Amino acid sequence: MLRRSAKAAVASTAASAKPAQSPKQQQQQQQQWLHRHALTWLLAAQFAVIAPHAGRLPIWVSLAWLVSACWRAMVYQGRWSFPHRFIKLVLVVGCLLGIRYSYAAWVGLEPTVALLIACFSFKLLEAATRRDALILLFLGYFVALTEFLFEQGLGTVLYMLLPLLLLTTALVALHQSAQPQFTQPFTQGRQPLRLSWQPLRAAATMLVQALPLMLLLFLVFPRIGPLWQVPLPGNNARTGMSDEMAPGDIAQLSQSDALAFRAAFSGAVPSARDLYWRGLVLDEFDGRRWRGNRFDETPLAVAQSKALAGPAIDYEVYLEPTYQRWLFALQRPVSVDNKTVLTIDYRLVARDNVYEKIVYRARAYPQETLDLELDAQLRKRELLIPKRSNPRAQAWARQLRNENTDDALLIDALLQHFHAQQFFYTLKPPLLGDHPIDEFLFDSRRGFCEHYASSFVFVLRAAGIPARVVAGYQGGEINPLTGTVLVHQFDAHAWAEAWLPARGWVRFDPTAAVAPQRIENGLERAVSGGEFLAQSPLSVNRYRSLSWLNKLRLRTDAINYAWTRWVVNYRDDTQTDVLRALLGEINPLRIGLLLVGGGGAVLGIVAAVLLGRQLFVERLPIEQRYYRQFCRRLARHGFERAEGMAPGDYARWVLAQQPQWQFVKEITDCFEMLSYRKLSAQQRRQLLLRLKKLVSGTHIT
Repeated sequence: MLRRSAKAAVASTAASAKPAQSPKQQQQQQQQWLHRHALTWLLAAQFAVIAPHAGRLPIWVSLAWLVSACWRAMVYQGRWSFPHRFIKLVLVVGCLLGIRYSYAAWVGLEPTVALLIACFSFKLLEAATRRDALILLFLGYFVALTEFLFEQGLGTVLYMLLPLLLLTTALVALHQSAQPQFTQPFTQGRQPLRLSWQPLRAAATMLVQALPLMLLLFLVFPRIGPLWQVPLPGNNARTGMSDEMAPGDIAQLSQSDALAFRAAFSGAVPSARDLYWRGLVLDEFDGRRWRGNRFDETPLAVAQSKALAGPAIDYEVYLEPTYQRWLFALQRPVSVDNKTVLTIDYRLVARDNVYEKIVYRARAYPQETLDLELDAQLRKRELLIPKRSNPRAQAWARQLRNENTDDALLIDALLQHFHAQQFFYTLKPPLLGDHPIDEFLFDSRRGFCEHYASSFVFVLRAAGIPARVVAGYQGGEINPLTGTVLVHQFDAHAWAEAWLPARGWVRFDPTAAVAPQRIENGLERAVSGGEFLAQSPLSVNRYRSLSWLNKLRLRTDAINYAWTRWVVNYRDDTQTDVLRALLGEINPLRIGLLLVGGGGAVLGIVAAVLLGRQLFVERLPIEQRYYRQFCRRLARHGFERAEGMAPGDYARWVLAQQPQWQFVKEITDCFEMLSYRKLSAQQRRQLLLRLKKLVSGTHIT
């Protein structure tokens, strides 16, 4: 049923047409078909548009495009027919069921984009005319834009220039296929799809001409908020901190080399042991898992004019999307812009979930004390532990309390225990059972930072000392090219805070007692060989010892930092600074003059280039223009004329390989007679008319 010869396809098309059609009407109808040059570029553009989504799409969506493209190619060759309506209905229903099965939801960015790409693929199965192709191309531009909802890095932008170029090339080829030299039926009798490079050159030229105007509009055009909201990626789309912590969670996170954020300091960068990036406060424990209190995002009610102790540290954070509200800041942060809020447990949170890269400014006072007085209700909360949880640890805590009546001495004894006993810092801790703290402290003694922080806080609470777990990142790598601190997911860390009289909340890091090199030199130096990024063997961060590769990695990061700073985050404040530097004073008149003047200059340069080219062409004799057009057509079929080759030699070379092309000799004879013989006006007009008919009416197959 699917196989059908090219002759049968053309016959059925002719039978359905009106019997009495003039040649001109037949040509106009024929020009409405989707021809091979446009179809080939359209398939290439579709592949380039869908490719960056392949990693996040269900495999069946990519297979749907592959099947659709192969089916359409078979239709072009006359082997198959277009699918029946019933088949198209089955494909649509199957697509909807696949979306529901793959995402378990209808609403959301991922299922919406998957549905759009599936429809983009299936539309190819009914693209028979130029109108169908136009719909596909305009849909392709829209699908290409959806990639920026997921990624906005420099690499993504550079890649997306390729789909943009290919879509524009297909659009050019679609309009060129309406010209007589391109007009062919849409079924070609098993002829292969072939590329014509002329549309690619035309599309590239148009995009290059549009680039200056695009840059001008990027610099000047005001940033307008969204007119509507779109569903954004789900929380599981990224690797990052969670508001819960159980043994093994941060160890798993430390296997990722993804960038968490960059920090740019206005002064000297603090030492690595002082870079504790506070993100979450976890103070609810159920015997195995620590959770953050959802009610602790209440703003801290402290007068901004209050003098804080010690010198201030000012910095900017370039945060990657987390799809959560929490931010990361150094000890005793202060909110210095309207993007952030300081909570009562001294965390910075955003006013909305971080769905895209953001930049926020912050200030830290590391010598400032936190909560010299502890509210009775808060004290009770920071002492809660499940009564029947980890009985051995609770008994040991009571023993420590009997031996140390002073809280500070008890904490020192606990830290000394971690340092003196055979505890091991590892990314591959053993699995723990129903009483994980007991099993860690007294049996395995092998764990990552969350094991040490969790057991440390539990023992302190059992001993009557208010304590809580703090999760975030520790340390970071300084890029010498930019001076910024790079904090990756493998820098994730957990530590403890204990409340002491006259000192308030004090940071304690039991991991430093076991593996001090983790705090001073980072995770790579702290774990045994082979554990660092073991699940990412191709990560460049794993091979920092290779000098040339490390320099390339840092150079790439410097470029990405500049891109993030000046392009991705080119918004109200940055745009105002740039416009003030250009215009001196920002007002509607000056902005309008810049737009009109800059746009006029850009368009004037493009117009001058085009006009100059046209004037150059017009100065050529008309017979040379016809002959050059003929040579360009032969070049597209592999017969490019060498520079300086005489017309006669060129004709003999072509005829030696294609002896059936006798029109080559006729065109060459006409051109040589017009160029080298003395002719009367009437003879010249007749030869020019003959040359024009030969060049425009000849079809090269």
